[in-house]
Amino acid sequence: MKVDCHNHSLFSPDSSRSPEEGARVAAENGFGYIAFTEHMDLGFPNEARPDGELIFDYRVNREYFEQIEGINAEKKIVAVAGIEAGFTPSDVEETADKLAAFPFGYVINSVHICHGLDCYWKNYWKGYDRRGAYLEYLHCVRESLDAPYRWDAVGHLGYIGRPSPFERKTLVYSDFPNEIDDILRTIIKKGKILEANSSVGGCAAEGTLCLPDISIFERYYELGGRKINFGSDSHRSDRTGYNYDAVSAALKKVGFDRWTIFAYGKEITEKID
Repeated sequence: MKVDCHNHSLFSPDSSRSPEEGARVAAENGFGYIAFTEHMDLGFPNEARPDGELIFDYRVNREYFEQIEGINAEKKIVAVAGIEAGFTPSDVEETADKLAAFPFGYVINSVHICHGLDCYWKNYWKGYDRRGAYLEYLHCVRESLDAPYRWDAVGHLGYIGRPSPFERKTLVYSDFPNEIDDILRTIIKKGKILEANSSVGGCAAEGTLCLPDISIFERYYELGGRKINFGSDSHRSDRTGYNYDAVSAALKKVGFDRWTIFAYGKEITEKID
């Protein structure tokens, strides 16, 4: 089955399309499953944002779930009402409360914020060389894996490369093997999923297909990791399922043959199509 497990709609602050539109486009392109994973960045530093940057407010409400239910009633595609929980250590209790407030079908654990700033902002990088900035990001990811709330998958590991100002942007396994091994072993030990996110930003110029880079998926497989899924991280319908064929082919070449997804209230696997 073709699956897309990371998508945003008007219930996220950085998207304006409806869930129905996203699901329709996915079904028209042969996808059998779509998860909407709206932003829950409760610790987002809106007060520090540069001029012109978005306010990341939390927009999920009952209507969100009703719209997903309407998509499933049409039986053209399986749709899941999920969430992307952005990790910030000071906000874990509120995040846990928000996660318990609604019946989310799938939860992505993502890191967007380190040292109090979004790495997409230019002032994030002040005073950092590549090694220091990337190491701090990996430490934040590792800390997020011990978050005391439910999460199912690690989102876009290597996110820091998307806006990186350095000549070499993509985070690869050989950069920090010890730190990456710790993250991968923890994902495996906890029985979680490693997402292949096809929104790679500036890393695309280096031939990077997904985040994390395929070199990290190769190591994950060597360590015994088998739980993976695909996410386009689409915010517009023309990006739904972006680069699915290339990413799935690369992952199959590594040895993966099944997607791990959440549907019908449980974890299931589907053959990679």
